[in-house]
Amino acid sequence: MGRIERTFIEQEMRESYINYAMSVIRGRAIPDARDGLKPVQRRILYAMHQLGLFSNRPHKKCARIVGEVMGKYHPHGDQAIYDALVNMAQPFAYRYPLIDGQGNFGSLDGDEPAAQRYTEARLAPIAEEMLSEIDEETVDFVPNFDDSLQEPEVLPARVPNLLINGSWGISVGMTTQIPPHNLGEIVDALVYLIDHPEADWDELKRFIRGPDFPTGGLVVGREGFEEAYRTGEGKIRVRARAHIEDDQIVITEIPYQVRKSTIVETIANKVKAGVLDEIADLRDESDREGLRIVVELKRGANPHIVLSKLYKYTPLEWTFGANFLVILDGNPRKLSLKELLGAFLAHRREVVRRRTQHRLRVAQERAHILEGLLVALQHQDEIVRLIRESREPQAALDALKSRYGLSEAQADAILKMRLRQLTALERDKLQQEYDEKRRQIREYTQILESPERLDGIIKEELLELKRKYADGRRTEIVAEADGEPELSESALVPDHDLVVSVSLKGYVNAPREDVFRRQHRGGKGVIAMRLREGDQLKHIFSCNARDELLVFTSAHKAYKLKAHQLPSARRDSKGENLRSLIGMAPEEEVLALLPLPAPLLERPQGRYVLMATARGITNRNPLSDFLNAHTNGIVALNAEPGDRVVDVALTDGRSEVLLATAEGHTIRFPEAQVRLTGRPSKGVIGMRLDPGDRVVALSAFAPDDPRPWVLFVTERGFGKRTPVEEFPQQNRGGKGVLGIKVSPKTGAVVAVQKVKADDELLITTEQGKIIRIAAEDVRIVGRYAMGVKLIELEPGDRVVSVVRHGHEELEVSADGREHAG
Repeated sequence: MGRIERTFIEQEMRESYINYAMSVIRGRAIPDARDGLKPVQRRILYAMHQLGLFSNRPHKKCARIVGEVMGKYHPHGDQAIYDALVNMAQPFAYRYPLIDGQGNFGSLDGDEPAAQRYTEARLAPIAEEMLSEIDEETVDFVPNFDDSLQEPEVLPARVPNLLINGSWGISVGMTTQIPPHNLGEIVDALVYLIDHPEADWDELKRFIRGPDFPTGGLVVGREGFEEAYRTGEGKIRVRARAHIEDDQIVITEIPYQVRKSTIVETIANKVKAGVLDEIADLRDESDREGLRIVVELKRGANPHIVLSKLYKYTPLEWTFGANFLVILDGNPRKLSLKELLGAFLAHRREVVRRRTQHRLRVAQERAHILEGLLVALQHQDEIVRLIRESREPQAALDALKSRYGLSEAQADAILKMRLRQLTALERDKLQQEYDEKRRQIREYTQILESPERLDGIIKEELLELKRKYADGRRTEIVAEADGEPELSESALVPDHDLVVSVSLKGYVNAPREDVFRRQHRGGKGVIAMRLREGDQLKHIFSCNARDELLVFTSAHKAYKLKAHQLPSARRDSKGENLRSLIGMAPEEEVLALLPLPAPLLERPQGRYVLMATARGITNRNPLSDFLNAHTNGIVALNAEPGDRVVDVALTDGRSEVLLATAEGHTIRFPEAQVRLTGRPSKGVIGMRLDPGDRVVALSAFAPDDPRPWVLFVTERGFGKRTPVEEFPQQNRGGKGVLGIKVSPKTGAVVAVQKVKADDELLITTEQGKIIRIAAEDVRIVGRYAMGVKLIELEPGDRVVSVVRHGHEELEVSADGREHAG
């Protein structure tokens, strides 16, 4: 019985995981710095070479190739092998494809290739350059997975494949992303580096202009890829090529590794969401002649701004994260561009040296044989007689060796000579061949003795590759957006009003305000938001897509986010949960929303946030106290247990405040009576309430506000307008006056705000219905009147919120009410 060794499980797991990780890094995901290939790619090319699938031979079924690779060299599943084979044959994935495919090998749209039993392949001519010296002892061979065969550890790789085709892969804790380059530029840089081994990037950039992607496009700015070239890591901005034709934007080249179908789908989705509302139509007109995506614009749209939006909000521009991670000397290393070039040159020097040694040995062996044959020709009569008189071959072999001082190999070659070689013509051929071999031996010896000669051969071969395979650049390097105007983020956001619907469970939808058409008073309305089972619509707010929003919740917190981040789908969409955008707890409920236009964020001085709670408390804090709010929220007020914010407004310090209760009481007092405090504070009493009553609305407006009426809306759909003069100004802390007579028929008050005749109202119900009516359709009556029916409700439904929409630029409060400023 063997001895049991104790070890710590942490140490065992650490060592085992490191061994596994290194196996994946070396054996699957990361390319070798010398030939730029991962093991599966190398095995595919070698297997095709062994099968004789050269570029001048017929194609062979991919299933045959996959079977050969899997059975002999790579036992990791046929699909992985086929995927790698397909990738090396795709002209949009490889700058210089290594495999010549026949059949459906996928498309730029992301279409899957046909099954391997339908497709055929052979080596591309440039791939033959990777393998041309494989039989000249240029690289080491190692046993395959079952020790039954030998496979190359690396290919001779006359082509700098790593840099011209790039590489990408993810392994355990490591990733590589190397962009492709132009062959001609890489060859020129290699030739220069051979002559100037101390050259730095500032010298090499005379030859390498930057990445050259197979799909073309633009690289914006040099800083990203130059950083990658210097350090081995950087970010490269890749952009589609597009031009403007009248009212169209035509896209002719797309970023590398981005599917055309993804671009088209993303543009369409952004149009539906209102982010790209200047687009009238979208067509994919790509054909065999090339790629062409046409974006039709609406009349009056600025095509330069729309193109900037396309770059910002769609994959027409994306960042290529360059990471030059390779396997060098058996270990993962992050190299600079010069180090990658140096690794390839070091490999080529080793290959050419070993190739020359092999050719020297072969030439010496042949010259040795030819020397013996020439000796035989000089004494042909004697040798013929000696052979004829010998009793057996071995005796003749020994006699030749002893009489003429020949080696065994020479003597054996003489015995195998054919009679025709005794003719004068054949004697001349042998002499010529011997002289040629002697010349080759001298040449090979000089090469091995002279590093300069060896480098000269490498340069000649590289320049020959350039003559055979180099082509023009496809990707253009531009300093910036090629003449396009630099647009701020706010300029890229659509300038339109949104109607924000929020449900009890926190789902939010923010379609454009103009999708809600005006109806007559008393109608049933349309769906404002499609609610999930058990959910209810709680609030409706108004804002501009360019605003930032303060969201006040039942946890007495304020969260900040950008309005254009809200899901802006169809008006009858189910929306998305607001908790995916801000850090609301599951039990928190949205109570109010305060839009903050960009000019206010830049100049918050003299602006205040006014809050009202259900128990009649008012708080007034400087707007600057809320500018540090974020998606995780800040404490907005110090409210008593059970109390909550009901409404919020922005003010300028000179406003009048109107508070209204559920039972129809109102109070009007100067804003200045609310003491200014820092956040968070307990506030002061704004209105004293009768038992069971609660504040439901806050409206703040300048004394000279042009809106002459106060609008009341109740939960049963009744509403009225009352002249503002009927509400006397009082001191805060009183009970106020009756503003509307409520009853079981009208239900409690849900909204109070000042309006004028040409305003429009959006009234929303708990079941998700909305109606848009003109303010002038609401009857003007006194404070003690009940009002008229504004919306016809379904059984069990009730009004929950109202938004006023004016025809001039307004700053709006939590639910769309106007405020001073």
